[in-house]
Amino acid sequence: MKRILTLLLTMMMLAILSTSYAVAEETPDITVTLDGNKIDFPDAKPYLYKDRTLVPIRFISEAMGADVSWNSGEQEVTIVKGKDTIITHILSSRATLNGVLYTFDVPAMIKADRTFVPLRFVAEMLNCDVDWDENTYTVTITSPLEPVAFPEPELTVHFPENPYEGKLFWITMDNVRDYSDCDNYQFKIDFITPSEFNIYDEDMGAILGWETHNRNQWRNAKKNGDEIFSVSAEYYTTRENKTTFELKDGMPMEFTLSVKRLCSGEVKEYHYTETFKYPYPAKD
Repeated sequence: MKRILTLLLTMMMLAILSTSYAVAEETPDITVTLDGNKIDFPDAKPYLYKDRTLVPIRFISEAMGADVSWNSGEQEVTIVKGKDTIITHILSSRATLNGVLYTFDVPAMIKADRTFVPLRFVAEMLNCDVDWDENTYTVTITSPLEPVAFPEPELTVHFPENPYEGKLFWITMDNVRDYSDCDNYQFKIDFITPSEFNIYDEDMGAILGWETHNRNQWRNAKKNGDEIFSVSAEYYTTRENKTTFELKDGMPMEFTLSVKRLCSGEVKEYHYTETFKYPYPAKD
């Protein structure tokens, strides 16, 4: 009889301890918003694990317009959004984004038949800003902004109206104000015909003497207003080129404009043709 009573008391104490432990581990409901809208989790709620917030990835991914598929044989989750493909496995702390490997401090897990991932997964894999408010147990997810369309350049090639302007010709970007959606743009012009305009000699004075320069360099248009390229009437090419290169009114001009968006690293190229106007002689 004593043995039975002891066993019952032990079981009761274990039950009490288990209940106390469960209460200690219990946390308030976690709220998740995406771009200001609350995400509903009908059958699996976010929870805390080792001081990390884990969220059901399917609901968040689908709220962002991504497709989610599950391979039960491989225990593999695949998320496809636009050109991006994300793959992770249950109980693995690794995931790939377009083949690039990322490592997390908490693995993907299954709970209530749903795949849960840490918040950092959402931030890095889905390129979102994620904030956690520990006071209100709120996760705020902000999806990435739509990329700004690359402006199309509007160029004008100018020729001097009098012999005193000092330029053989110059090129302006008439819609340069459109290139202001990020920190800076740079422009570069490469002449195909005549290629002699890409390089020139300049007399830097008695001490430095003559120096050779390349015109086809990246330049910031903001430094010179809307002008992105100019050719001096005196230093239009090198001294050596001047012995063989002849400027002629009506000769074809062909060049490529390259535009670099520094905030994204994008580079676009545009091809132009123009007819050279030569009303005033250049200086030999």
